[in-house]
Amino acid sequence: MNIESADSPSNATPSQPISTPIIPASQWDLHLAVTRTWGNRTLSVQSTEWRRLRSQVLIRDNGTCASCQYTSLHPMGRGMKIDHQDGDASNNDPLNLRVHCPPCEAIRHCGLHGRKGYLYLAKSDMEQVEIIRRTREMFEASGRMPRVREVEPQASPVDISIVDFANLLLETDWDDLQEKKKRFRGFFTPRAKELFSVTMAQGYGVFAPNLEHSCLRSRANRNEDGPSPADLQAMQILHLESSLPWIRFSPEVHETLPKFLDSWPPSSTKQSEVAWICVSNSRIHPTNQHPPDIPALCRAWDQLCTDNRASIPELDRLASQFRVLSGKWLIFVPTSSVDALWSRIARSTHAGTLGSSAKVSPYDDIDSSTRHLICVFTRDYKDQVEVNRVQFMRRTDGTLPPHVIMVDAYAAFFEYAFMSN
Repeated sequence: MNIESADSPSNATPSQPISTPIIPASQWDLHLAVTRTWGNRTLSVQSTEWRRLRSQVLIRDNGTCASCQYTSLHPMGRGMKIDHQDGDASNNDPLNLRVHCPPCEAIRHCGLHGRKGYLYLAKSDMEQVEIIRRTREMFEASGRMPRVREVEPQASPVDISIVDFANLLLETDWDDLQEKKKRFRGFFTPRAKELFSVTMAQGYGVFAPNLEHSCLRSRANRNEDGPSPADLQAMQILHLESSLPWIRFSPEVHETLPKFLDSWPPSSTKQSEVAWICVSNSRIHPTNQHPPDIPALCRAWDQLCTDNRASIPELDRLASQFRVLSGKWLIFVPTSSVDALWSRIARSTHAGTLGSSAKVSPYDDIDSSTRHLICVFTRDYKDQVEVNRVQFMRRTDGTLPPHVIMVDAYAAFFEYAFMSN
């Protein structure tokens, strides 16, 4: 389950709805493009204001991509992007905002997505939106990203990379390009399957953001019909957390942790209004260490499987080598006992004695039988001291129910193997 760290969301409380009238955006012709201005965003994508504006634009445009006309099947538009039409991220006038599916967004920002390894460059007379539509149709039918010539048999290679072409677009307007360069089109690499799968109702799992796909496929492989109750709760959490505010403890706002816990008890805070209630370890500060390298981890795992050397010790070795050591304890708790347990965990986390951060899901005001989920995040799943702390809490507190640890490296291995097969 890819539930982000409690440090991710902004510390926001619900604000008044945006009063600017929402007017449908017009369609436009899609072509390879870049953004020439950076760093001028005035609304954080994690802020309550942006989430509310995103929701309004999705409703206004019926969750439909302004370019290829793909319509999201999810009520909250999972995976769909909100694009600034003029390229100015500070211009949040609804008239300047439009919905994009991830593949069209990749074409719109071809330099960024080219560097991520999502795009090929080739010459073709086929319209860019038709390339995206055909690629999506083939992927959804097979679960495999089609090759360039499968999508467009007449496509031909070019002598410039997608990144170099993006650099050219930084200096030259599309209309001023040579005619032959206006025939350049973006095609999608195998890695780009996550751009297509994230918006599918059912389909082919990629990494953790698409837990819903993995749940459905794994149950299908076991010949079971539909997602289990636990799967359904996980999917519901994923949908809610992308559109509702996260409430994070801050001394500047809440003064003290006890006041924060009294103001936001998970047993009575409604899940229809708040996604997560979060607390961070006050003794942990940002470091300049290199970030985890999940793609390199998965390539190394692939090589291990090829050499028949795959084993748990080898997986742990790779996790250390590529710095993918994070994990999370998952604890499911009934409403009757969630406040007391969350208070203990939140106090321990904030005091620096348990995990790097923690969060709890609010009360499900639609289905009161749903258990709350408490996540305790750890920076190093192999840290025996940390493991012992959780085990000690369980032994000394009869209210702590059984729990499991999800290791991010193991989840990446599983998803990579699942995707490859």
